[in-house]
Amino acid sequence: MKKICIILCLAFFVLSGCAWFNKTTQDTKQTQKSETVNQVFYGFPDVPVPKELTYLSEKSFVFETPNVKAGIMVFDGNVDMQSLENYFRIYLPKNGWRFVNSYRYKDVILNFVKEDKTCNIKMSKGTFINTEVEIWVGPVDKTSVQKKEVEFK
Repeated sequence: MKKICIILCLAFFVLSGCAWFNKTTQDTKQTQKSETVNQVFYGFPDVPVPKELTYLSEKSFVFETPNVKAGIMVFDGNVDMQSLENYFRIYLPKNGWRFVNSYRYKDVILNFVKEDKTCNIKMSKGTFINTEVEIWVGPVDKTSVQKKEVEFK
């Protein structure tokens, strides 16, 4: 009888452990899926924008050549500025951007850089409860960056 109790207890712990492991892998998959569900990409495939923002095409402009893509994308929506700042600080680095600095006054400005381009995001309170977001993406002058690197060496 004692052996049966021990075997049943072991079986219970093993099976409950498997159920816990299965639950944690499902939670991870759901988290990853929900992260991508809230993202929309407009003129630039490496600049995610939260779905809660509305793209304002009449205020936006994207210029593209075979070698360069630059422009201004403007959005607005009923989104908290601190929440937006957190969103961009988390998701732009996941798309290869490096955070450079930020400025705070009545507006918030975030600056990011990649090897070949920059991304500047300005968030400001719009009319009533809306927040307006301007995303500026443009090329980096590689020659000036290389000159500064040489000067520092």
